[in-house]
Amino acid sequence: MRKFIYILSIAFIVASCMSSTKMLSKGYYDEAINKSVSKILKDPRNTKEINVLSQSYKLANQKDKQTIEQLQLSGQPDRWDRIFKCYDAMNKRQETVARVQPFILTTIGYQYVDYNKEIVEAKKNASEYYYVHAKTLLDKKDRYDARQAYDELQRVKTFYPNYKDVDALIKEAYDAGLTYVLFKMVNNSEAILPVQFEKDLLNMSTYNFNKDWTIFHSQPIDNFYYDYSIIVSIKVIDISPESQNQTEFTETKQVQEGTQYKLDANGNVMKDANGNDITIPKYVNHRCTVTEVHQSKYAIIAGTVDFWENQSRQMVKSEPIRAQFYFNNAYATARGDRNILKPEIRRKLDSQFIPFPENGDMLMSTGNILKGMIRDIIRRNNAILK
Repeated sequence: MRKFIYILSIAFIVASCMSSTKMLSKGYYDEAINKSVSKILKDPRNTKEINVLSQSYKLANQKDKQTIEQLQLSGQPDRWDRIFKCYDAMNKRQETVARVQPFILTTIGYQYVDYNKEIVEAKKNASEYYYVHAKTLLDKKDRYDARQAYDELQRVKTFYPNYKDVDALIKEAYDAGLTYVLFKMVNNSEAILPVQFEKDLLNMSTYNFNKDWTIFHSQPIDNFYYDYSIIVSIKVIDISPESQNQTEFTETKQVQEGTQYKLDANGNVMKDANGNDITIPKYVNHRCTVTEVHQSKYAIIAGTVDFWENQSRQMVKSEPIRAQFYFNNAYATARGDRNILKPEIRRKLDSQFIPFPENGDMLMSTGNILKGMIRDIIRRNNAILK
């Protein structure tokens, strides 16, 4: 449906860029009429547009009349909606053309035709056909037929909003046309998950997955039939031991601490040209011993998201999932002159030991990552759930 609307939009944009003459040659009669009328209203002496209007109006009506004749000859019971559209189009078309000046109407041979009787007859027959046909479809007890019935009943409602019991039938058709999907999780690993894990996983907003004809449940209803099941099968749960690696190193650097006299080879203080004592910077070796600690721990949850068609009891799709959560922390202590340390090492001195997260907390954090993956998988495969 979206593709169809997109194509129509492109066609409309392309057509709107054409001249009315080009539209006429392409068979876009109503578009040519609209453009010609717009130009004629601005310039009633535009003979080119008057000619285009005359030809387009005649050809458009001729086409609709031929369609009506063919449909009537076919005797098809579903013909009345298309007949209605043809009469409705001719009626709206003559209203559009009637906007131009009277002398132009005379020039193009315009004659007003009252289509009301034909429009009403087509509406009544179309409504009756759709109403009866929709009830026949509902009797089949098939959800795809129910969806067609829903569309046909909606069409009835556009003709006559209060037609018989159309509202009740629309609700019946909608309910019968729904596809119900049960979303659940199964732990097939040998590990135990926190009680809250499954609850949080299943409580993710399945409402966002609902579309026109698909309803998701994360809590099963007793004695309720589900057309599909989406099962998150947990097969691997792995939590690493708490790791704490320690390294120690020493940084050294010469730091100036005042000045000292410059001595010659004999140990005497050297003089400059003016007889003053010569001084030079005095450097002292500074040291700092750093103990760096790196804490790490990880959790992994892996499995599959399986799509099951419950009537046939067949798996129609399975996608793997794997989520990982890492806890990392680095801190350091120092003995000695901290000022000689590099900036990246000094920053670690501002950190401190952080208690390792509990296994349950690690799994809950991994589950949050897992939820995002599951959402993406369900969205990608929504078309499976017919």
